[in-house]
Amino acid sequence: MIMTCVKKFIPLILVVSSAFSVCHGKVTAQNMSVGDKARWVGNFVGIDQPSIGASMYDAGAHLVSKVGAQAAGIILGGMLQGTKDPTAGRVADVVLDHLSDAYNKSGVGKWNRTMLRDHQSQLGGLILSKMDFVGTIHDITRLGGARMLMPLTKDSKMNKDCYEDAMDVLDAVNEMQRSDLAWARVMFDATGKIPSGVLRGHTTSLGSYDSCLAIHGRIPKNIVIGALNKTASRYPREFDTKYCRATMALDPSVLGGLDTHGIHPLLTLGMCLPDSCKAEDVDGILKLGFLGRVMGSSADSTDVYCPEERSIGDDTPALAAVIILSFFGLLVLCGTVYEFRQEIKKSAQMKPKSESDHYDVIGKSKSENEYTSFNKAYVHDEPKTNGDISPQNGDISKQNGDISNQNGGGVIQNGNTNVELPAGYMHHKEDNQFNPSAIPNGNNAETDTNKFITVNIKPHPSTEATPHKTRDSTLGAILKSFSIITNAPKLLSGKSGPGAITCLHGIRFFSITWIILGHTYNYGLVTNPGVMTTINFVDAVPMTQRFTYQAVVGAGYAVDTFYMISGMLLAFIQLKQMAKLKKDPEPGKIGYYVFYYYFHRFWRLTPMYMMILMIYTCLTTYLGDGPMWPKQIESAQNCRESWWTNLLYVNNLVLVNKQCMAWSWFLANDMQFYVVSIVLLFFLTVNIKLGSCFVFLLMTAGIVSAGVKEHTYNGSFFTMKSDGGAFWNNVYITPWCRVAAFCVGLFLGIIFYKKPKAYLSRVKTFIGWSMAISIGFTLVYCTYSENKENGETWSREFRAVYESVGRPLWAACVAWVIAACHYGRGGIVNSILSWSGLVPLSRMSYAAYLVHPMMMMIYVFSKRNLVYLADFDVIYLFLGHTVMTFMTSFVASLAFEAPFMALEKIIVGGRK
Repeated sequence: MIMTCVKKFIPLILVVSSAFSVCHGKVTAQNMSVGDKARWVGNFVGIDQPSIGASMYDAGAHLVSKVGAQAAGIILGGMLQGTKDPTAGRVADVVLDHLSDAYNKSGVGKWNRTMLRDHQSQLGGLILSKMDFVGTIHDITRLGGARMLMPLTKDSKMNKDCYEDAMDVLDAVNEMQRSDLAWARVMFDATGKIPSGVLRGHTTSLGSYDSCLAIHGRIPKNIVIGALNKTASRYPREFDTKYCRATMALDPSVLGGLDTHGIHPLLTLGMCLPDSCKAEDVDGILKLGFLGRVMGSSADSTDVYCPEERSIGDDTPALAAVIILSFFGLLVLCGTVYEFRQEIKKSAQMKPKSESDHYDVIGKSKSENEYTSFNKAYVHDEPKTNGDISPQNGDISKQNGDISNQNGGGVIQNGNTNVELPAGYMHHKEDNQFNPSAIPNGNNAETDTNKFITVNIKPHPSTEATPHKTRDSTLGAILKSFSIITNAPKLLSGKSGPGAITCLHGIRFFSITWIILGHTYNYGLVTNPGVMTTINFVDAVPMTQRFTYQAVVGAGYAVDTFYMISGMLLAFIQLKQMAKLKKDPEPGKIGYYVFYYYFHRFWRLTPMYMMILMIYTCLTTYLGDGPMWPKQIESAQNCRESWWTNLLYVNNLVLVNKQCMAWSWFLANDMQFYVVSIVLLFFLTVNIKLGSCFVFLLMTAGIVSAGVKEHTYNGSFFTMKSDGGAFWNNVYITPWCRVAAFCVGLFLGIIFYKKPKAYLSRVKTFIGWSMAISIGFTLVYCTYSENKENGETWSREFRAVYESVGRPLWAACVAWVIAACHYGRGGIVNSILSWSGLVPLSRMSYAAYLVHPMMMMIYVFSKRNLVYLADFDVIYLFLGHTVMTFMTSFVASLAFEAPFMALEKIIVGGRK
């Protein structure tokens, strides 16, 4: 019986349940009896058996719950048109035929009543998985041509050329046997189709971007396709192709009611179209005829983006950015060439000497001297002097700059000293500076030269006079500031400065990599407003519920680590400077100190910051392309309006809804902390206890402020996408909610200033390490209690305490690590953190923070396929991001950071 109703049964899963969902949405399936369900089915296919009819109904209702009433309604609308429109009726017949084939392939026809009842949830998905969608479209278009199915009306909003070309392409697709129309099949192949795995979040089908753009279409004259002879004057017709991306919002029910944390599911299809079509034309195509009836109101909410070829010459800001970057490149080239030429000149002025030339025997030829022993001189005959003074052997004369002195026992000739030594004397290497007056009988005594040898002692190469070092001109010094020869070794050197706290290098490196890990799950994967870039978005939710994932959620603590380090170094260094100033408090010196205090910080951070911002704002759109490349990167677009807030370091307070380089809020906070800290440093210099009280009050105010704000907005890592920016703008990036960690660093700097060296007992060391590890581990992983599956939602009060106290506690844990390492109780931890290989990477951590989100977005947005979310894939993604980030950071530091640090020395001279 089932087989006789196959053409009705197959679409029934969608049609019946969709009709119920659309027309009777207020009545739920659970409220219907088995008889009611059977009568619903019977009205369409005439099945009288209640059990089968009810099972078929439940299967359809279950499928609707998966794909959503909206999607089911679209399919229903297209199917039911067959009762009113003969054309649509033939289309429905074609669809039903293919559904019948899918039904036969699925094996559902052999199921008994029990199987239908027990496996009703898999019934619809199993049948649809066997559906030949390509063949279905092929057969539909052969019914009478694409123009019959999608006629152009006077209300259609699209240009005529686009319509004609698009219809010709659809008609040409069906001419499988014609080799001259093979390009049409390639176009169809390059167009995205409804993918499998929709219920797992695979709602994006990009097609083939590069294949589409490589196609050239040609419709010959007098060819018959789509039941029409192409005799019009527009034929033969040739055109190139264009890739477009159509995106529509999906009902969250498509993902089974999954909590997406504010990330709205989208359906995205890539389309390969003739280049005569524009984005607005694609919108018109979706509303034509049968396709328009199927799409319904969804066509009105569809966003279409067709990337156009971009010319940087027509973009004035981008052109200006290229000119500026070229100027910096020229400075780097000129500075490198200038220093290279200087090095060549110095090498030419320096006469290379070997250790074997250290001693020359007077009277010997050059060839004989070349075979002189390393530390032994040869004896040669010399006339007795007996104290006689003559022009030949004793008078004081000036000839070619030589000064001779008989009584001194030596002659200085061109920087070399001739000295009489006892026969057999073995000169030692360390006796480079020979003193003739120390020789017995060397002065005012009768000398027996038969017992002496004469050697020519030359200065050791290490003490040899070097050519006069000329001071570089101002222009030369500026050029050398950009030289790779100077800057690259400084950046790549594994040596730390004198008195440096070496463990800071490792802490900086591991902190920036922790931030990169956290952002790997964000930038590019969930920040593209036009495309779902992952193939299994639904699987991301269970991933966040795992215990190990809480380390990713806790990556925000790495920012507090940097704040703590900033506060510690500020107090440790500046308190020394202010102590010197306190001893000689002249108004001029105080004024200069204040000026340099602010100038140094601004000059240190701003040049590279502004250069990266310029590249991000003006050039990012030219740095990639692909099917997932967004219409615009919102954060970069905001920079055209709000860039000045970044320059003034107030982008965390002003125009926060239009943030430029959204991740740069960290720099704004850090600068604001630095600006106000001079007041604290003043009080600390006047009275250390009074100043410490003010630091404590500021830290307390920060803790209280963070608690109050968090209690008000009740946000977290997972609410940033769904709360309209409330938590981000009012809690996460505000200075008064972040200052507590900075104050912890100030306290550590005060301790180091007062006690540069201290002894920690074993008991104190054990207690300190135990508390730091346990507290830090708890802060990072305690979120598992809420984020795990069926976890308990935190109360506002608990979340407020966690947000306010957690950050200074984390800073205190890291402060202990630094103190223990600095005072010799770091053990293997200090060995790892102080490893010289981490020093260069630590120097580039600032540049890495600036560029890493850009590297992530450019990579993901330029991909030709979707990202699969799995541990192994994400680890590879993270490692790739890290490597590429530091490679780019090295270039940025060479071009923008190191030169300006050198220029600072030229500007302020030796006065700091």
